[in-house]
Amino acid sequence: MAEPSKPDVLKPDEVPAWARDDAFPLKPDTAEYGVIDAKGAVHHAADARDLAEKVGGLRSGVDLVWTPEHPRLVVPEAVPALRQVLRQRQAKFADQDASDGQRMSLVFGAAVLWTGYAAWSNYGRNWHALYSSQLTGLAALLLLMFGLLPLYESWKTRRKLAKTEPSDLAEEIPEAQFDAWLQRRKVPVTYFLLACLIAVGLAQLFIDWGSTGMKPSILRAGLLKMKALSYPEVADAAAQWRLFTAPLLHGNIVHLLMNAGGILYLGRRTETLARWPHLLIVIAMASWIGGLASFYWLPKSPAVGSSGGLMGLLGFMLVFEKMHMRLVPRPAQRRLLAGIFLMVVIGFLGMSFIDNAAHAGGLLAGMAYAAIVFPRSSSFHRPNAMTRDKWVGALVGVLILGTTSFAIYHVLLG
Repeated sequence: MAEPSKPDVLKPDEVPAWARDDAFPLKPDTAEYGVIDAKGAVHHAADARDLAEKVGGLRSGVDLVWTPEHPRLVVPEAVPALRQVLRQRQAKFADQDASDGQRMSLVFGAAVLWTGYAAWSNYGRNWHALYSSQLTGLAALLLLMFGLLPLYESWKTRRKLAKTEPSDLAEEIPEAQFDAWLQRRKVPVTYFLLACLIAVGLAQLFIDWGSTGMKPSILRAGLLKMKALSYPEVADAAAQWRLFTAPLLHGNIVHLLMNAGGILYLGRRTETLARWPHLLIVIAMASWIGGLASFYWLPKSPAVGSSGGLMGLLGFMLVFEKMHMRLVPRPAQRRLLAGIFLMVVIGFLGMSFIDNAAHAGGLLAGMAYAAIVFPRSSSFHRPNAMTRDKWVGALVGVLILGTTSFAIYHVLLG
C-alpha cells in the first residue's frame, strides 16, 4: 500500500520575505502567551483566555502575539482563538468611526454651507466663486477627511462583518503579515528625507513667526513663477534654483505634517521593496518635474511642498508592484489605487489652493520611471540595487542634502 502523499512545503525562495517562517522574531521566553501593541509595549498573558481579554482591551492597535503553538511572533489573525475578539474590535472601531464621522460631518458640513454662501454672496452671486474660495475648499477637505471618510470606513467594516465569519479572518493573514513586516524594516534613507523636511520646516518656523500675508520664507525660497507681475520686490523671483528648494518648503505646519506622514509610509514601502537608490531618484525627479508642470500650467500661484515628489512615489510604487505581483498581497496593492483616487478627490475639492499640476506631473514621472527602469518579474525576491543605482542614488542624496542646506540658507538669510 502506497504511503499518503505529504503536503508540499514551500522553500524560502518560493515565498516573499514577509511570508517566510523567519519573517518575525522568536517569541519571548518570559511567558507562554503575550501581545505586542502598535506602540511596541509588551503585555504578558497567563493563558489563551487571558490573551484574548488583553487583545480585546487594548486601546491601540494589535501588532503581534505569541502562543505555545508558534515558535515566533505571529499576527493575531493567525491565531484562531483570537479571531472572534478581533471582529469585536473591528465592530467597536466601526462604531467609533461612525460616531466621529457623524459629528464632524455636521460641523464641517455647516462650515461648507456657510463659507460657500458667503463666497456666492460676496462675488455677485456667481457660482464660479465657489471654485475660487479657499475657505470653502478647506472646509470641504476637512469634511472629507474627518467626516465622510470615517463614515465610509465604518460602513465598509460593518458590511464586511455582516457577510463574513470569524474563520474568514484567515484570508487577511497575508495583508497583516505584510504590514507588520514592513513596519519592522530599517529605512534610514526615509528618515534622512524626513530630517531634511523638518530642518527646513524649523527654519521656516523661525523666520515666519508673527508674519502676515505672504510668508518671508516662501518669498525667499519658494517657487514664485511670475517675477514681473507679482513679485517685483524679489530680485530672484524667477530663479531656476527655486524648482529645487520649493519642494522642501511648506505653507504651514499641517501641510508639513501631512507630507511627512506620506513620506514615512511611501518612503518606507519604496525603500524596502525597490531599494533606497530608487527612493532618492524618484522623489527628486518627481519633485523637479512636478515643479516644472506647476511652473507652466499654474503660472499665477506660488508653489511649495513635497507633494509632487510624494505623488511620484505613489505612481512609482503602483507600477512597480504591478510589475512584481508576487511581492505584495493584493489588498495592499489596492491601497495605492485608493490613494490615487483620494488625491484626485482632494485635488478637486481644494483646486483653489492645491497644486494639481505638480501632483499630476509628479505622478506621471514616477510611473514612467518604474515602467522604464524595472522589467516585469514573477520572482518572490525583491530586486537588488545595482552598483550603478547605488552611485546615482548616493549622488542624488548628496544633491538633496546640499539643496536642503541651500534652502535653509536662503530662508534664514534671504
